[in-house]
Amino acid sequence: MALFVFTFVLSIGIIFKITDLLAKGAAWQSVFQIFIYSVPASLTYSIPIGTLIGSLLVFGRLSADSEITALKACGVNIWRIVLAPIIISLIFAALCLYINNEIGPRGHFGQRKSVAKLAMESPLQLLDEGRFIREFPELTVYIGEKRDNEIFDVRISDAREPGIVRDIRAKRGTIRVGDDGADVVVDLFDVRIDPLLTDLPGDGFCDHWPIVIKDALKQRECPQTERDMTFAELLEGIDNPKAHFPNLRDNNLTIQRMILLVELHKRITLSLACLAFVMLGIPLGIKSHRKESSIGIGISLLLVFNFYLFIIVGEAMAQHPAMQPHLIVWTPVVISIALGTLLLHRAQ
Repeated sequence: MALFVFTFVLSIGIIFKITDLLAKGAAWQSVFQIFIYSVPASLTYSIPIGTLIGSLLVFGRLSADSEITALKACGVNIWRIVLAPIIISLIFAALCLYINNEIGPRGHFGQRKSVAKLAMESPLQLLDEGRFIREFPELTVYIGEKRDNEIFDVRISDAREPGIVRDIRAKRGTIRVGDDGADVVVDLFDVRIDPLLTDLPGDGFCDHWPIVIKDALKQRECPQTERDMTFAELLEGIDNPKAHFPNLRDNNLTIQRMILLVELHKRITLSLACLAFVMLGIPLGIKSHRKESSIGIGISLLLVFNFYLFIIVGEAMAQHPAMQPHLIVWTPVVISIALGTLLLHRAQ
């Protein structure tokens, strides 16, 4: 029941993102297709949450009815009692690993392509924050933060002129549609350009520097992002980032490689969350002595929040490779399994 409810709740969010397209007359069949593509990504989170809630409710009820006490009084070891749920959690972990690395990325990529076919994206949707955008020929864009039509911490690698690659950095900027309705104009402010001139080395500074992205709003193919890559593709990108991102400079290549590395480790830890949640949910369920479902669900949501907080921090720190953010995402798994093992030992 928890799996069904959380999968539905997490999947339904995509409907709100395309409500404006429905208002413009988009076919419901296309909307349903996008919804189906979003289900694998939702299962990434709903399966571990379902195992946690199931563990808390089942063992909380067994403990409240004194079944655990009766089993222990008959000489049954606590590890024998929890063996079957742990085996089931490992099966779910293997299933999640396959979904996260094969089905989920393909579904995410298919969802993006379906949305692109429904309608032309707005300039703000085209320029996502927190990743290197390579959708435009000879142009790589990175945006640190977006607020309405304003952007901040902008980095652009411009290789549109033959024989030169400009590294452009700006503290802020704005995005607007060009006069022809197909171009996107990025007005940058407080800008540093290196090199400024094509025939002379050295950087330069200016208050305002406009960049016109030709035909940005025209329909085109969607290039893969790290979330669209399968396990094998992520490994290839980590092993040889220069081949996948030829327009990036060495420092940006290091950041992009770390983004891929964090994505890879995140998928593995999200899969192992099934085991971690069961190891932690069983002793907490035994200790709670509660029959009520609301208590178990409340404890589950609290644990889930703390668990995924480390995942979010690891993704946010991907822009700082020196801090090894790919190891941060392992913290909740290690803590949960270690703490669950300790609590089970005490329960014995």
